Amino acid sequence: MAHRIRCFTLFDITETGVANRNKPDNNDKMWLHKRSTQCNFDTILQVISLRSQPEVVAKPSRVEISNFDYFGFVYEKTETSRCWTFDFEIQHSSVFQDGISELGALYNDCDKVPMILLDDQSELITSSLNISPELKNIYFEVV
Repeated sequence: MAHRIRCFTLFDITETGVANRNKPDNNDKMWLHKRSTQCNFDTILQVISLRSQPEVVAKPSRVEISNFDYFGFVYEKTETSRCWTFDFEIQHSSVFQDGISELGALYNDCDKVPMILLDDQSELITSSLNISPELKNIYFEVV
């Protein structure tokens, strides 16, 4: 039986399919943006893959939020913001249990993993995934 988990993050994880590291001759800035967002998505999938074999069932999409309960309290100062979300399925949800929380091991795996900050992102976001109460920038929930 598959278990569906939803990920929310403040990092741009738009799936662009740009995996080539060789820059094209034209439009370098657009290519770099697409490559960076793809790298961020790949990074989160790689962290999830440390303990499971995720199957992405809903590609990353950008959503506007006004409820910052998912994220650290430093982000509560803004009225609305954007975040990215996607769904994935795993076969055994117990792989993320740490004895305290159902997804505790997944959160611990994510903490301090470097990410790529883009020019249009909030200056409050650190350059790595963070699970601390004040700077939390990634959130998972079982759907």
